[in-house]
Amino acid sequence: MMEALKAINTRRSVRKYKKKKVPKKIIKELINAARNAPSSYNEQPWVFITITDKEKLRKIAEPEEQKSNFLKDAPLVIACCYDEKKSSTKIHNLENVAVAAENILIAANALGLGACYVTAFTSKYPVIEKRIRKVLKLPGNVHPVCLITIGYPDEEPVDKEMRPLKEVWKKEEYV
Repeated sequence: MMEALKAINTRRSVRKYKKKKVPKKIIKELINAARNAPSSYNEQPWVFITITDKEKLRKIAEPEEQKSNFLKDAPLVIACCYDEKKSSTKIHNLENVAVAAENILIAANALGLGACYVTAFTSKYPVIEKRIRKVLKLPGNVHPVCLITIGYPDEEPVDKEMRPLKEVWKKEEYV
């Protein structure tokens, strides 16, 4: 297993996977990494739904406007959701689940898996959120934040261009 900083710094989005199942033991490790994320007031509002059923994935990926058809071919998709009954504010829920999702992405990379963070369906494509709710049978108090596709990579991830450190790191004050 790779060291933490290497797993963080080498993580890239992977959208093409081998047709090889992700073992239950590894799925459990990914969920455990997610649930160990920090959360505001230690509320832990998250719920993670693992999806391997191809028909469910096809139904979620169906809309053309989503531009995420690659998710139907992923061996594993994790729907990262929050339960509004477990937290005091929506913004905390979104932040907390995003932090947990990042743990999944880093853990997947450390375990030799590829992964891709899929979001924007709640704000840009609300029809997709409705589809996800229906397919996953989410109760009204449980809200999807993102989907993460996961599998053994069948492509070399594209190196992303990073903004220069001096552009993103300010010392003591903004200017």
